[in-house]
Amino acid sequence: MSELQRWAEGRPGSIIASREERQHKKAVDNLARETRFQGLKVDAEAALTGRIMERAVDLDGYRKSLANGDPVLDAVLTRIEIGFVDKAARLQRNFGSEFPS
Repeated sequence: MSELQRWAEGRPGSIIASREERQHKKAVDNLARETRFQGLKVDAEAALTGRIMERAVDLDGYRKSLANGDPVLDAVLTRIEIGFVDKAARLQRNFGSEFPS
């Protein structure tokens, strides 16, 4: 048994749990639930980040093919591509935030 498990279990009590034991169990359950939720948020943010990166690579290739070596057209399309990257970065930064920047 790990040290963390021993802390979570508290001390063994009688058949009827004391108020302190019930509070401890409730706090441990809440912590476990919050930990799982935070892990899910991390996974969701990683998925969003991966998707943004994939789309940025796709758009970069598409820009290059559309410009077809024309430096003026490439410059115009690059500005549009940078707009996507900026917006995606804001979306990523504010993901899950109650206070978007």
